[in-house]
Amino acid sequence: MKKAIITTLGIGVLLYLVGTLLYIASADAQEYRPPNNFYEYIGVEGSGGVSGWVMKGAVPGFAKKPKYFNADIAAKQLIYLHRKKGVKLVVSLDHCEDVSKVIEQINARNVDVNLIHICRKIRRGRTDRQYERNIGLFEELARYIGNVPFYIHCRYGAHRAVTALTGAWVAHSNLSFDEAFKRTGGKKRAFRSKGAKGLLNHAKRYSKDLIE
Repeated sequence: MKKAIITTLGIGVLLYLVGTLLYIASADAQEYRPPNNFYEYIGVEGSGGVSGWVMKGAVPGFAKKPKYFNADIAAKQLIYLHRKKGVKLVVSLDHCEDVSKVIEQINARNVDVNLIHICRKIRRGRTDRQYERNIGLFEELARYIGNVPFYIHCRYGAHRAVTALTGAWVAHSNLSFDEAFKRTGGKKRAFRSKGAKGLLNHAKRYSKDLIE
């Protein structure tokens, strides 16, 4: 009777441990993946003919709750972007300080990781001054296309990052607005609010100005 009880308890403990390990492995695998709203444009080639050097998405470590940031998940997602996608430069339009701290830590702890991080702003509004500042961002990003594999993010990866990349593609390849927007993986239905429409209009205006 005692042997049966011990055997049953042993099997139960073993099953519990196996289940726990599988859960941890599953959670770990889920975290080692791209951030939300990840999109990679494959068509561009950088030095050495390597494709897929332009990527955008949500802030690494961001969950569904607003202003929520998980540094552990962010670190794993950034390592994924570096090791699996070849990202060397991260451009932050949001959560800059959070991402900066995480990148400093993973660079220090991983000898094979050397991510470069820069913080930038994209301006909302209708004034010429705001528009001209955004042109500066568009043209800066255009210089990175094909020269360094980079990941640009805002909070959700749906508005600011898409607008910035749209303008960058216009500047880089002299594309129409629609062609440039398509390369970002953006969705026009995401730009329904007045603020979002006004933001995207900067990229539209830039495309028209270059054509004229």
